Amino acid sequence: MPELPPGACPLNSGGPSLLGSKWRLFSVYGNEVPKEVTITMEVGDNALKGFAGCNEYTAVFQRVGHTGFKMTKIEKGGKGCQVLSSGDGLPTINVGSLEGGYLRNLGRAGSVQQEGSLLQFFNLNGEESVVFAKSYGDGGVEETTPVTPETTPPESNPEAAPAPAPLPPPAS
Repeated sequence: MPELPPGACPLNSGGPSLLGSKWRLFSVYGNEVPKEVTITMEVGDNALKGFAGCNEYTAVFQRVGHTGFKMTKIEKGGKGCQVLSSGDGLPTINVGSLEGGYLRNLGRAGSVQQEGSLLQFFNLNGEESVVFAKSYGDGGVEETTPVTPETTPPESNPEAAPAPAPLPPPAS
């Protein structure tokens, strides 16, 4: 088995930082998922569960050695998938194709690494395959954008953030 990327760990040894955490799919092999499509994942003790775009899914995994894991079974519902419009004159989005590609690539994952608000899965050759952005809130999955140098939040860039409104004078 090839050496895994530095910092990669078996999914079920991710400790409290991964157990119960919720994620929204950001990209597959560098191709960003359209914002119109929601694909989610929640990390459990020995399974990942979520919504794959059309259907709920469960991906059961087991540890391999000290630095990896393998998916042993992936089950999903049998609901048909939609083709979404992304606007007049723009290409349509085949949600079924996205769902199938995501589940296929998730099944080929062998290691994972959390880096800030990103959860990166690597295939058995050590290549980054599936990338999730952290989801926050308890009302479902919120829109998230991974924090990368290109997407630094405005509040951490003083030139991009608007100046705060002045405080009113104290009451006498």
